[in-house]
Amino acid sequence: MSTSNLFFHVDLDAFYSSVEQLDNPEYKGKPVIVGGISRRGVVSTCSYEARKYGVHSAMPIRTARSLCPNGIFLAGRMKRYHEKSIEVMRILKSYTPEFQQLSIDEAFLNMSGMHKLMGEPEKIAKNLKAEVYEKTGLTISVGVASTKYIAKIASDKSKPDGLLIINPEIQKKFIQQLALKEIWGIGKKTIQKLENAGLYKIDQILKVDLSLLQTIIGNAAGLFLYNIINGNTEKVFNETKHSHSISTERTFSYDIFETEQINDILFEMASELIYRIVDEKLKAKTVSVKIRYSDFKTVSAQETGDMINDTFDLYKRAKKIFHQKNSAKKPVRLIGISVLNVKDDTKSQQNELFVDKQSEKKRLMEETMFNLSKKAGKTILKRARLIKPENKQ
Repeated sequence: MSTSNLFFHVDLDAFYSSVEQLDNPEYKGKPVIVGGISRRGVVSTCSYEARKYGVHSAMPIRTARSLCPNGIFLAGRMKRYHEKSIEVMRILKSYTPEFQQLSIDEAFLNMSGMHKLMGEPEKIAKNLKAEVYEKTGLTISVGVASTKYIAKIASDKSKPDGLLIINPEIQKKFIQQLALKEIWGIGKKTIQKLENAGLYKIDQILKVDLSLLQTIIGNAAGLFLYNIINGNTEKVFNETKHSHSISTERTFSYDIFETEQINDILFEMASELIYRIVDEKLKAKTVSVKIRYSDFKTVSAQETGDMINDTFDLYKRAKKIFHQKNSAKKPVRLIGISVLNVKDDTKSQQNELFVDKQSEKKRLMEETMFNLSKKAGKTILKRARLIKPENKQ
């Protein structure tokens, strides 16, 4: 395939539950469900064995228990997951200088021109998969295409532990042969609107002009879908990024709106970002939150305050921004958190004559927890928010 524009999308397979099965061999082949263990908690991820019962991420734990009563329900160990994520991401970074981490378990690699050093795309991808498994014990799925969007869909379709390469000359045809539910970014409500209008397949939608499509599903969603099915996928995932920032996002297969569910997700995302900040020895004061609704309208807001010292600092700020921005409590399809204008912590400490002792204590505690987990090989400490008692009836 052409290598002038070449992207890999790498996604760890059922990441949290795969780490649990790796660390606990007795869980192999069994339905493992990771998330808040209270009745009001939500599923973070689940093993493929659990997915056979209809369990999926962002599902309320109470629903997961009813679908899979014999499942192994675990509260989750974010520090352990972050430790394994670091192992994988370091391998990915060694393959290209243009690396974009999307979240704790997925990343884009810009491999344009790398064939001159490393061989053909298929060879590179197979070597990458083998190296990740050999060094971490985890499997990845890899999608390869000339745009990030197509690579993302290709990795989704290759799961688990697969590799799918979509050549440029068939990319448009590849998109047009997908089921509507396989179009990344199109949710159940949008699909329902299309079906109510008699549009069940992409080849039917291709016959509809843009203005009518926007009337059916809304301006933003209509333009997005129109561009995607007509092969214009280059700009997706190429949103302007703040320099010196670290971010993570969660996209949901259906709308979420319950406050407790959203807060659990925000806390998990804050935990992920803090571990990356601590590991890379960074500091930041600005928090940004992005929200995308079911009609594809995207809003964001940011706030600058004191130095972010620990997970709870970041969580409280992100939660405040989110709920202020979404005061109408509209259902959401995507949540993103970013910390902006990050700085090298070691350099900033050298330049600070006076350090707030309480803030420094909180940050040292975060670093101590992180380092203890790394030395132990497994997470030995859990946050109270992630260990919720069952509600008494």
